[in-house]
Amino acid sequence: MIKKKILPINIIEYSLFYSFGLFPISFLIGNFVINFFLLLFSLLFITGFLKNKFKINNQNNVIIILLLFFFLSLIINLLFTNNIQLSYPRVLKFILIIGSILSFSQLLTAFEYNKIIKLYKIWTIIFLFVLFDIIFEIIFKVNILGFKSIIPGRIVSFSGNEMTIGHFFSAFSLLIISYIQLKLKKSSLLTLLISVMLIIISFLIGERSNFVRTFLMISAFITITNDINFKFKIITIISIISLFIIIINQNENYKNRYFVQFAESISKNGINLYLNNSIYGAHYKVAYEIFKDNRLFGVGIKNFRIESYSNKYDNLNHNQPERRGNTHPHQIHLEFLSETGLFGYASFLIFIIISMFISIKNYLKFKNLFQLSSILYISASLLPLLPSGSFFSTYTSGLFWINYAIMIGYNYKK
Repeated sequence: MIKKKILPINIIEYSLFYSFGLFPISFLIGNFVINFFLLLFSLLFITGFLKNKFKINNQNNVIIILLLFFFLSLIINLLFTNNIQLSYPRVLKFILIIGSILSFSQLLTAFEYNKIIKLYKIWTIIFLFVLFDIIFEIIFKVNILGFKSIIPGRIVSFSGNEMTIGHFFSAFSLLIISYIQLKLKKSSLLTLLISVMLIIISFLIGERSNFVRTFLMISAFITITNDINFKFKIITIISIISLFIIIINQNENYKNRYFVQFAESISKNGINLYLNNSIYGAHYKVAYEIFKDNRLFGVGIKNFRIESYSNKYDNLNHNQPERRGNTHPHQIHLEFLSETGLFGYASFLIFIIISMFISIKNYLKFKNLFQLSSILYISASLLPLLPSGSFFSTYTSGLFWINYAIMIGYNYKK
C-alpha cells in the first residue's frame, strides 16, 4: 500500500493557523488588536516568502492581480484627495489587507481539509461564547462584563459603546452554520432549526440593517444548500415572520425600533419621505451632493468627515440639513462615490465583480459551503440603501476582507 505523501508544515504556517484561529477575538477587543493581527499576518507571509517556505504560484497570481489593481486605484485616488493626511493611512493600510488575504490563501494551500475544518471549529467556539453573552444580555439587560446598551431595544455584548456586535454576528454566522452543517452531514432539519435560531437572535440584537442582511443571507443559504422540500422552507419563513410580529407587539422597545421608527414610517410616507426626515437620509443626501461636485475622483478617502460639514451644504435639500455631517455616509456605494468618485467606484466594482464571478463559478463546481457563505456575506455587504459602516474603517473592513479572503482563497484550494 502506497502512503500518501503529505507536504511538511513549517512553524510559520502553524503560526498563521493559530493567529487566524484567534482573529475573531480581535473584533471583540478593539481596532488596535485588529490592526495588530493584520500586521502579524502580513509579517508572517513576508517571512515565509523570504525563507522560501511560501511560494507564489500561478494560482496566486489571479488574487495578486486583482488586489494590486484595486490598490493602484486607491493610489491614483490619493493624488486627487482634498486632505492627504486623512487619506494616506487608509490607503497604505491596504498593504496589510493584501498580506492578510495572501496569508489565508497560503493557509488553505498548506493544510489539508481536516486541519482547516479545525480552524472553523475554533471560530465556532468563539462565536458560541459571544452567542451565550448575547442571550445573557437579552435576558438580564446587561452582558457578562457589565456592558449595557444606552438605546432601548439594542444589544451591545462585548462591543460596549460601539454597539457593533450585530455586524460581528452577521459576518460569522454563515461560516458557523457551514461548519455545523458539515459536522451534522445530512441532518438538514437540525441545521435549519439552528439557522432559524440565529435569525431570531440577530433580530433581538436590534441592529436593523444587519438583521436584514443576516436574514437574507441565511435564507439564501438554506434555499441553496438544504434538501428540505420547498413548501417546508416557505412555511418556515412565514413562521419566522409571524414570530417577529408577535415579539414586536409584545415588546415596546422592539416595536419602536422595527415598527414605529421604520416599517410604519415607510408604509405611511414612502421611502423618499422617510429618508427626507431621517439622519441617514441627511447623510445620503449630502454624500450625493459631494459626489456631484467631485464626480471624477471624489474628495478623497476619509474626507467625507470634513466635506459633509462644509458651509456650501447648509441649504441641503433635506428636512434636517444640520444633521448631515458625520464621519462617513453610512452607505457603501455613496461612500465610494463621494470619496473616490466615478473612477474609484468603477475600479471597486470591476475588482469585486471579477472576484465574485470567479468565486461563484468555483462554488458551482466544488460546492464548498465556506466559500458560499462568504459569497453571500460579500453580496449582502453591497446591498444599496441599507445603512452600513464605513468601508475603510478598521472594524468594518476587517470583517469584509476576512470573508473576501475565504471567498477568493477557495478558488485555488483543491
